[in-house]
Amino acid sequence: MADVTVLMPVYNGETYLREAIESILSQTYSDFEFLILDDGSTDASASIIRGYRDERIRFLSNPQRLKLSGALNRGLEEAKGNLIARMDADDIARPQRLARQVAFFQEQRDVGVCGAWVERFGSGKRRVDKNPITSAEIQAYALFECPFSHPSVMLNKGLFASAGLRYNGDFYPTEDYELWARAVHLFPCANIPEVLLDYRVHQGGMTGAEWNDMDAQGARIGEINLQRLGIIPTAAEIALHRNIGRAGGRRWKDFKELDEVESWLRKLWHANLKLRIYDSRAIVTIFDLIWFRVCFHAAPLGLMVLTRFHKRPWQGHIFMPMQQSIIILLAILKHKLSASIE
Repeated sequence: MADVTVLMPVYNGETYLREAIESILSQTYSDFEFLILDDGSTDASASIIRGYRDERIRFLSNPQRLKLSGALNRGLEEAKGNLIARMDADDIARPQRLARQVAFFQEQRDVGVCGAWVERFGSGKRRVDKNPITSAEIQAYALFECPFSHPSVMLNKGLFASAGLRYNGDFYPTEDYELWARAVHLFPCANIPEVLLDYRVHQGGMTGAEWNDMDAQGARIGEINLQRLGIIPTAAEIALHRNIGRAGGRRWKDFKELDEVESWLRKLWHANLKLRIYDSRAIVTIFDLIWFRVCFHAAPLGLMVLTRFHKRPWQGHIFMPMQQSIIILLAILKHKLSASIE
């Protein structure tokens, strides 16, 4: 019996469902079960799934809608494989995805979660989401933001069962981030630095209300992470932390706000020096990334931002990567040009 289960919940996914299914059935690694759970769809999803005759497909239908976390938890229980690959009904797995992740687990048997880079397509410009690669950097990144692209992950069912890990629906729609925020402190995790999945962005995704819920729940997870560092944050600090974590946040309106970011990162740095929760080298790498994103979004403030960029708030003056400096400089010049045209 295959030791790999591809787990894909479906809810009213008829529009892109065939592409998702066929991208799994055409994988170069072919020894798997494809567990598809219909979570109370009212469209043609169920009939589309039943139309396939591939013996690897196991189709289950929930008698009532469980929503994503409930469907995934049922899938974790039903899965016959010890390696469980997540898949969404609107994405496309690249042909080598399963082969690359199975090979990784065969080499790294103590790893609990292995994700990969993904390329966004559909609405907006194509772009590659490059999440951190090493276990220490993933753990540090999870302090600020979700360290995995959810539909790209493959997880070790045995390790998850031993740790009692399941999705918590109380954190919808960020139940994956909440799960990873716990998992990264329990066993090694990784991301393969290769695009193995095309992540579709479309109007049928989350609603505006769900985006607001995501922000609120992300802030809630951030508060839990901060408490692990011995910090009991104020409401303003929770909001600032969440804003920083969201790829550097919105545009920062003045240098006073940039000062607040510096002070906050310095506080986190000293808290970690005391408790040693995160690897010191990894957290420098992640802080550098966060600070670059913040300064990039602060580009409208002018050339002084570049000077501030070269001052690590947690370690003082040091030469920062030339490529990142150039990117920030170009952003500053682009804003100045746009302002002059207006």
